[in-house]
Amino acid sequence: MEAWQMEKFMRSQKEAVQYLQNLPYRRATLVHHNDTDGIASGAILKESLQREGFQTENIPIERVHPSFLPKIHRPDRKLIFYADLGSQAADLISQNIAAGTHVIILDHHPPFHSSFSNLIQVNPEIYEIDGDLKASAAAVAFFWAITLNKKNENLAYLGVLGAIGDHQMVEGKMCGLNQMALEIALAKGVIHPAPQGPPFYRFPLFQGAWDYEVSRDITDLAVNGYYRRGAELALNVCLEGHSENSGRFVAEMRKIQEDRFQKEKEKIQTHGITYQGDIQWLDVEGRLYPLGLKAIGIFCDEIINTDWVYGDKYIVGFQDLPRDTPLLGKFEGEDTKVSMRVPPTLHEDIVKGNKPNLAEILPRAAKEAGGFAEGCHRFAAAGTVPKNNKSALICSLAKIVKNWPLSSPIR
Repeated sequence: MEAWQMEKFMRSQKEAVQYLQNLPYRRATLVHHNDTDGIASGAILKESLQREGFQTENIPIERVHPSFLPKIHRPDRKLIFYADLGSQAADLISQNIAAGTHVIILDHHPPFHSSFSNLIQVNPEIYEIDGDLKASAAAVAFFWAITLNKKNENLAYLGVLGAIGDHQMVEGKMCGLNQMALEIALAKGVIHPAPQGPPFYRFPLFQGAWDYEVSRDITDLAVNGYYRRGAELALNVCLEGHSENSGRFVAEMRKIQEDRFQKEKEKIQTHGITYQGDIQWLDVEGRLYPLGLKAIGIFCDEIINTDWVYGDKYIVGFQDLPRDTPLLGKFEGEDTKVSMRVPPTLHEDIVKGNKPNLAEILPRAAKEAGGFAEGCHRFAAAGTVPKNNKSALICSLAKIVKNWPLSSPIR
């Protein structure tokens, strides 16, 4: 990470903080992703803003869906933060900002557009800092928090937790903004190095649990338990540690995940995986319920290294959306979540420049299939399409990959 990148990134943090401090409002709505990185981001914003005297409300969501935005941008909400999402839906968000409402986005997904007149966007990708490996959303939120007030340095463990949750390690180590957050966390004693040294760390707040154990617990609460209001419980756990209730909830949701995943794995082993060109896919429909929508991405992560899938083809997983969302209520339409992952052989081809990455192909394909992409990294991506357009998405993806690089990305 070059000095100029960090300088410009921190300048954007200062500008966002100054923007906040010039506003007359003392109540903030915090909209954030419901995975570990998003929950850690939401917890950082909640704690840091409350320390400044703000009243806060957290709205963890699985994706930025157009039908959600009118429910989020109510007239009484004058200050809204988005964290670990928003940059790739900034155009939609911008269209829903009412007069007198102020929006700040803290994200690490490569933004489709970097500048808007009616919102503030802080994103390391704008300054060529890799949001896949060097900057979790929680690290972005953490550096915003310490720009707001240096006493928030004791929240550094949450910046690290977000990076762990998003698997942001390079050869077993953290780098970039994540490494900087880790160094602060170690200095503050809110994370302890393992006796055998990095890359493993213990979290005192969680009774000395390993970093990956804490991350998995938050996932079980907020992702697997999303439709049972587990994301709200996960926020409290991030700031206060486990309670007896949260421990029971984790065990219950983990058992459900293991059961649902095992049945889907048996289907693939028995019937094989379907493919077309460079695209292979599986459709769990509604069978993973009550698990949250990120479950399909977690499932795809679990199978990318098995011999059940093709190592040189993109993996697409479909999971149907429930029509009732915690905190936001019901919405119309029947959609499906799209998760994409990259097996090892294909990963090497993408790194070498022989194949397009996911951020280059899913936004265009989702748009052609009547949907949208809202959580795209280079090697992991997500989107939403109408349930009846799954085959159209597969055809579009296969065509785009086949014609690449002639088929330039459309966003």
